[in-house]
Amino acid sequence: MKKSIIVVVLLVTFIAATTQAQTSFFSTNYSVSIPTGNTADFIDQVSGRGIKVEYQRFINRNIALGGELGSYTLYKKEENKVYTEGSASLSGIQYRYQNNYPILLTGTYFANETGMFRPYAGLGIGTIAHDKRIDMGIFSSEKTYWLFALRPELGVLYRPAQYIGFKLGAKYYQSFSGKEIDGQSTIGLDLGIVFIR
Repeated sequence: MKKSIIVVVLLVTFIAATTQAQTSFFSTNYSVSIPTGNTADFIDQVSGRGIKVEYQRFINRNIALGGELGSYTLYKKEENKVYTEGSASLSGIQYRYQNNYPILLTGTYFANETGMFRPYAGLGIGTIAHDKRIDMGIFSSEKTYWLFALRPELGVLYRPAQYIGFKLGAKYYQSFSGKEIDGQSTIGLDLGIVFIR
């Protein structure tokens, strides 16, 4: 009888530890981008053309480290604009595109250790590739700039089940000026599905 009680207690303890332990999570996020600052000077329209993936591993119950990869596109049609490159100037309808590709190392702090709702704050550091393009008729100009970037984030993780959850977050992407381009910035509103291990 005593052995049975010990086995049951050990089994319950093991199951409880397994269900509470979160070692890592992977998320896929749909992203809406709001241009700000210099980015808004080039394209000032909100865009829903974004996707980001994140992987993070918990180093304790409150802190997770990992990375983020993503792609979000800004687009705008401009009427009666003049574009100048070198000694040539063209006037007409412009189609402006800015494709952005963040590659970041991330750290996240979760306010509570357990629970269905876990508010969090995070920081990302790395680079963003900004691919800027202008199309006017048969003329097209395209350049890519790699800039150092920081990305703070606030959000909440909702975990209705053991191995799956959802997250809603607001991120501010700030890349810093390079030799040929001023710093770029956007606000990202992300809604993601989270797979928890």
